[in-house]
Amino acid sequence: LPGLRRLLIAQVPADFSDWLDFVAVGALIVYGWSLGAEALAFMTLAMGLPYVLIGPVAGAMVDRTDLRLALVTSNLGRSLATLSLAFAGNIGVLLVVLFIRSTADAFFTPAKQSAIQALTPREMLVPANGISHSINQASKVAGPAVGGLLLAFLHPSQVFYVNALLSASAALLLMGMKFERHPEVGGEPSSLLRDWRSSISEFREKPILGLALILMGTGMFFAFLYDALIPLLAKAMAFDQSVFGFAIAAAGAGGVLGGLAIAGLGNRVPPLAVMGLGFGVPAPLVIFGGAAPLLQISMHPGVFIVLFAVIGLATAAIFVPYRTLIQTESAPDKIGRTSAVGEAFVTVSALVAPFAGAALSHLFGVGWAFIIGGAALAVLGLSSAIAALLRPTAGK
Repeated sequence: LPGLRRLLIAQVPADFSDWLDFVAVGALIVYGWSLGAEALAFMTLAMGLPYVLIGPVAGAMVDRTDLRLALVTSNLGRSLATLSLAFAGNIGVLLVVLFIRSTADAFFTPAKQSAIQALTPREMLVPANGISHSINQASKVAGPAVGGLLLAFLHPSQVFYVNALLSASAALLLMGMKFERHPEVGGEPSSLLRDWRSSISEFREKPILGLALILMGTGMFFAFLYDALIPLLAKAMAFDQSVFGFAIAAAGAGGVLGGLAIAGLGNRVPPLAVMGLGFGVPAPLVIFGGAAPLLQISMHPGVFIVLFAVIGLATAAIFVPYRTLIQTESAPDKIGRTSAVGEAFVTVSALVAPFAGAALSHLFGVGWAFIIGGAALAVLGLSSAIAALLRPTAGK
């Protein structure tokens, strides 16, 4: 599929640019301006809020416009915003620019989902999303690593220049794309507000979409309940920083392999059943990881790293079938807004859950966030499996 191939090739620099300057931004805040945890928290907020506040409107706009234009302009906007980071003289300006850059990405994300749907036959959506997920996960591993390496030779502002070129190269690759999908036409005039409401109705009128969204949002809440506490868990296990770094890299590598594995699986297993595996398989490992320091169980560093590799592998079994369901069950003229509303729901979970996890850690100890999160994932895995048995395939 030449069109899909070109889209996925363009996704490489597009996704890589999300993470290449992640270390540079942190270095600028902590080392350049001598700011602390509060500034880093606001950085996370500035990068996440656009998906909640602007994402649903962006998705509706993507449905209304030429898809190639949406893909190209979102990457050009991200390139210009990244270039602007090099001239940010204080934390306030930096946060505003990061917010603008994430706003551009809030347009690219639904446009990419819409493009995959438009370029891919229904029976090949699982492999397409599996490969796309693997590219995304690989960028999370390689991007910060390469960005950190560049910082050894370049000033953070120079890393921003390099990253701006990456986003621009993605835009250039997407300029030659052609789509048969057209913006929504005909019928009575529609407002963006009405379009946004229609995306909500998609989840309400199609039970499998609503169920997938509830599972995804709830699952991400309990996953992010402990995700930010991984360095504290490593410290509680008396592991040094290198073990924590290897564990994060292993989780990313597991995500890459998981995406490819799901791609090879194709349509042989119902999406909800695959999501059940994604929730259920890592659940006992997460519980064990949290219980180990509480019960004073010693763990070899290699076991700790492998544990997170399996967790990363299972994550692909959640994201790939969820995105496939969005594409198979959404009408072509509503895919942008539907995927954007889903992303907003998941992002809210990701922004709220770390605060709940921090409270649990403070009150009862870091291990309890993992134990509660893992137990919830086990329940979600069982619920997904039951739902798959009751409704084995989408659209029936």
